[in-house]
Amino acid sequence: MTDQKEEIPRNVPPLMVATWESATSDPDPLAALGATRALMALLSTWEAKLAVEAVAGGATWEAIGSSLGVSRQAAWEHLHDHVEEFRDHIKSEARALRDRHRQEMQEFREEVRRKARDYHKFR
Repeated sequence: MTDQKEEIPRNVPPLMVATWESATSDPDPLAALGATRALMALLSTWEAKLAVEAVAGGATWEAIGSSLGVSRQAAWEHLHDHVEEFRDHIKSEARALRDRHRQEMQEFREEVRRKARDYHKFR
């Protein structure tokens, strides 16, 4: 799948990097343990982001489940809300863009009509 598409670099959030550093290098084991717990939550969000990216790129739930070491059903159950939320967001943005385009076209038409009337008045 990645061979056919242009690869887009992923930016790891600075908080994730800092949490990783704390989890792996803090000399206090309790602080490192707390950072590890926080890192797990951040990685869950990262996993969901990657699932959204994979589905947007055409991956099946079977392929996603295989990558996670679970069934397609388990992958879907765990991640589909994130994917649906992303799809809803994209659809909403597309509708807003369409509406804005329609409004701009209407304003453009009105401006052309106004200029045409003005042109004919002064001729």
